[in-house]
Amino acid sequence: MKPEIKIMRHGDHLSSLASVGIACVAIFGLLLVCMPYLPNWNPQATSWATIAKVEWEQAVRMNAAGKAWLSLAHAIWTLAYLLPLFALRRLGRALFRGEALTPPVAKAFRWLAHSLPLNALLCFIAGMFTGIASEVSGVEARTFTLDIGGFYIFLIATLCLYSVAHLMRLAAEAADDSRSIV
Repeated sequence: MKPEIKIMRHGDHLSSLASVGIACVAIFGLLLVCMPYLPNWNPQATSWATIAKVEWEQAVRMNAAGKAWLSLAHAIWTLAYLLPLFALRRLGRALFRGEALTPPVAKAFRWLAHSLPLNALLCFIAGMFTGIASEVSGVEARTFTLDIGGFYIFLIATLCLYSVAHLMRLAAEAADDSRSIV
């Protein structure tokens, strides 16, 4: 099989998987946004409390202002996790449309690299809004912890993506130059 076809297949698979991820995160986020307003729904999974940062029982006991802040925090959390998936889908589409060494692919890698710090910032903001929701409604306050190990891996991944984006841009320029010579 020709390398161009393999690249196109990889781009198609990447775009398809990102689309499935977008749908799943959007549905999950919608459920999180609605969670404080659903008094008869009690999720049995422990992952809900981990992601929501508030137990379901606490969310239901919040006053109207706390529920609004918590829903806003969950909407921001959803957006934070959708952005990298949209960037990944954009990368898959760019790979599917052409060769690997093109400016659109380099831009897609750069957008993917930009989406990771934006994800971290939005998750931090969502955590702050969750804390505000707990304070406003008088529910048990959240504690914030800083984990350096996760930050280190995140920093390495972001720097790798920026490096790949830069190398892709340079390779695309070199490929254009070599095509113009021939």
